[in-house]
Amino acid sequence: MCGIAGVFDPTDAPDEELLRRMNDCQTHRGPDDRGVYRDGPVGFAHRRLSVIGLESGRQPIFNEDGSVAVVFNGELYNYRSIRESLRSRGHRFETDTDTEVLVHLYEEEGLELVERLDGMFAFALWDADRGRLVLARDRMGIKPLVVASDDEGRFAFGSEIPAVLESGVEPGGLDRTAMARYFAFGFVPAPHTPFRNVRKLRPGAMAILTSEGMRRERFYAPSVSPESPPSLDAAATELRSRVEAAVERRLVSDVPLGAFLSGGIDSSVVVGTMASLSETPVRTFTVGFDEALFDESRAAREVADYHDTRHREFTVSPADVREVVPEVVDAIGEPFADPSLLPTYVVSRETSDEVKVALSGDGADELFAGYEKYRGEYFSRYYRAIPGPVRSRVVEPAVDRLPASRGNDLGEVARKAQKFVRGGVESVPDRHFEWIRLPDDRTTGAFDAANPVASGRADLAERHAEAESFLPRARRDPLARMQAVDTFHSLPNQMLRKVDRASMYNSLEVRVPFLDTGVVEYAMGLPTEYKITASDRKRVLKRAFADVLPDSILDRPKRGFDVPIGEWLKRDFAAEFRRTVETVETDLFDARAVLDVFEEHVHGARDHTRFLWSVYVFARWLDRMRARGVLSE
Repeated sequence: MCGIAGVFDPTDAPDEELLRRMNDCQTHRGPDDRGVYRDGPVGFAHRRLSVIGLESGRQPIFNEDGSVAVVFNGELYNYRSIRESLRSRGHRFETDTDTEVLVHLYEEEGLELVERLDGMFAFALWDADRGRLVLARDRMGIKPLVVASDDEGRFAFGSEIPAVLESGVEPGGLDRTAMARYFAFGFVPAPHTPFRNVRKLRPGAMAILTSEGMRRERFYAPSVSPESPPSLDAAATELRSRVEAAVERRLVSDVPLGAFLSGGIDSSVVVGTMASLSETPVRTFTVGFDEALFDESRAAREVADYHDTRHREFTVSPADVREVVPEVVDAIGEPFADPSLLPTYVVSRETSDEVKVALSGDGADELFAGYEKYRGEYFSRYYRAIPGPVRSRVVEPAVDRLPASRGNDLGEVARKAQKFVRGGVESVPDRHFEWIRLPDDRTTGAFDAANPVASGRADLAERHAEAESFLPRARRDPLARMQAVDTFHSLPNQMLRKVDRASMYNSLEVRVPFLDTGVVEYAMGLPTEYKITASDRKRVLKRAFADVLPDSILDRPKRGFDVPIGEWLKRDFAAEFRRTVETVETDLFDARAVLDVFEEHVHGARDHTRFLWSVYVFARWLDRMRARGVLSE
């Protein structure tokens, strides 16, 4: 696991000191080793977190004659079988790393090498003979890669945006479309970044750079079976086999590893499977909160006891979060408004004290309908059956008057009810947007130059069209489409982005077995009723792993890995929020209107947590970019 960066400039050889500065921006991604490399128009910078091949993994790594060089971030779980097949064809290996298979596989298969790779990865490969630089990102978007280009014909790439900004390639100013989508979702979806000239490589995509320019190609689209599904029991058996194999492949490591344990179904399945495969107790880590509504430490402890793990837990207080906010929010490189980034950072920091690799249960909620929004979608058909005038004149005004808050159970019910009634629209993409949008109808008036509602709806409409292109006809019901969009849109742009930054900022590698493509494609091919019913969610997953889960976990309602930032905004962060919003200079939103919304939130009339946090994070980021001279507008 590493950080990679570099420059491609057909008109001028890259400067070594510039490459070193780019590398310094991502020291946290690889504290074990570093290096730079230059060859003609190409310069590579690399930071290494040693996990496999500890003594022989310095990058770049070359083929036999030095004409192909690669820098790599990630893990290839099938590298040993690939290496043996390449050896049988006469290739000579100098290291024990997974990285080295890339240069030899490229010699054999060219750009098609990505078809053979099983893992999470982002890499840059320089073919000196062809004058071609190849950039690629894994199928599920677990590892990040951004690319910048300017009018001078220069290109830069990196694992993180700060490294690219250090390259000297002109970022191009603020991308207002990207900002509108940020305020819609709380994250900037690929291929956008906040800058017009900087783009994220989408999951399952490549960029090929030559002196003539850059072209992008998608090398992966999900292969979802159109065949009739097996019985529920047969599906559970097959699913278990695939998940167990995925976990086992992710246990390969030359350094200590452990697992995040939240007390939910997903991480409990991963820990239970690890325990069955390990001869020694699994190391597990969890974080708790002082607020009981958000605390899952007791449930995590039950799972840890059930599997006799070496368990460590720690509690996060408002003071702990306040302490890490500047460090975490300012380090991510772009506005990112998921408050759970904060506890993810804390649990990663504590975990990295003991292990270098941790497995997580990310992805299962999208695949098996674990989120509350899927439950809302399931029942929305009944709500939409109520005559429109009754909904708009009776139900919605009554629900709208309820005092919503995440500070107590009654306020949480009101918050969910207000969200549910928004899902009464007929269009599936529009209804999907209502489930996930940040600004509600009361807060959209705060925006001046940005139009997050229109932009967010347009983005989701595009994603739903993509999902229909690979889902078989029998799997295009509204819930299945929403899950597919979330798996290939929200998951890489929000959840995986969060986990990568929080973990790598603490030099910790996180592996996600549920995002093995064999698991993903099989799950997407199962009927929706195998995942969710009126009384159950994650139905097939729980059936598959019932024997490794305590009964209390099987029956436990879903709770997200969240942080009570909404309540803290009313108290601990109130002064900081007001000061930040009052002083920001932007035409994207009206600061006075935002502060009016904030007062409504503080007095408990409405819960505006996600919207307010998105404004706060953006304001901090904008001030920082202006102070650095990256943005002047």
